[in-house]
Amino acid sequence: MTTAANLPKTYKAVSIPAPNGAWEIVTQELRAPAPDEVLIRVHASGICYSDHFAKLGGWPGMKFPCVTGHEVVGRVAGVGAGLSSKDREGRYKLGALVGVGWNGGYCGRCEPCRTGNAFMCKEGQVTGFTFDGGHAEYMYAPETAVVSIPEEALQKASYAELAPLLCGGITVFDAIRTAPWKPGDLCLVQGIGGLGHLGIQYASKLGLKVIAVSSGSSKKSLALSLGASEYIDASATDVVSYVKSLGGARLVLCTAPYSQSISNIIPAVGLNGTVTLVSAAVDGKIQVDNVVLNMSRAALRGWCCGCSPDTEQCVKFSTLSDVKSIVKEFPLEEYPNAYDAVMANKARFRNVIVFP
Repeated sequence: MTTAANLPKTYKAVSIPAPNGAWEIVTQELRAPAPDEVLIRVHASGICYSDHFAKLGGWPGMKFPCVTGHEVVGRVAGVGAGLSSKDREGRYKLGALVGVGWNGGYCGRCEPCRTGNAFMCKEGQVTGFTFDGGHAEYMYAPETAVVSIPEEALQKASYAELAPLLCGGITVFDAIRTAPWKPGDLCLVQGIGGLGHLGIQYASKLGLKVIAVSSGSSKKSLALSLGASEYIDASATDVVSYVKSLGGARLVLCTAPYSQSISNIIPAVGLNGTVTLVSAAVDGKIQVDNVVLNMSRAALRGWCCGCSPDTEQCVKFSTLSDVKSIVKEFPLEEYPNAYDAVMANKARFRNVIVFP
């Protein structure tokens, strides 16, 4: 085991004592990391909409009290004895810049892991759900959950701006990267929020022609500045008819969590196109006219976060391409208000807890 000098005996965290309980600022004892753990001093922890699963207590395997937070950026403060000397002197060296995302590690032995689907590991955990997450001054993470971040990333973005890449960023990055398309193809990004503002940047940087869709005209300038070629006000334009007049979208990226909005935009998909859902509809089930998909030979799929190696690629691409989260910073004590703003869709666009 290796730990930094002068570590405190205790640390503060945001905890929820039971399902539907009130958020509490608690003091916890700092212990030595377990053999396969990395102790991280947290510098920034993004608030994801998925934190509400912990609030409701509906996630399988959850234990209370629980510290949430799965968009974490910090520095290594301790390393378990089970990690190799190469790791302790390399990627987990004390002070190394690291992160932790939704995926809480993987075994490397089960069938999903052996077939390249480690994000679906049968023994895998979820950060902030099955073990305490990053809304705390310190956190412990399984070593396979830890994301190595190059120091040069801090030359392009702050800790707070990097944090949302660990969940929101990797989700939309891989959702776009893994879909079938060619440079110059049309990508329709539905929703300009925590996921959508990143989706516009990634799609345009990867070589797609981006049309951004939202309701009203207030986000037009932002969408264009982020890389969209065009903006459509869904309250004033028939989006599907317009996009169909252009030949349809090769990729439709649905980022707004509203079932009717998602259902309405699916028919904008073009020949051999793909509709990818990266948000979770919170107000009901989406509806699909299968004839629309049949006649266009289009595909409808969902997408969730990848594991740590995927996220490392996302962070590298974001750094090289100047993709950046738009964030608002909050101290730990203001977490309840920051969380409520995310749930009420008032965050512009990612609320992040920061630590000195």
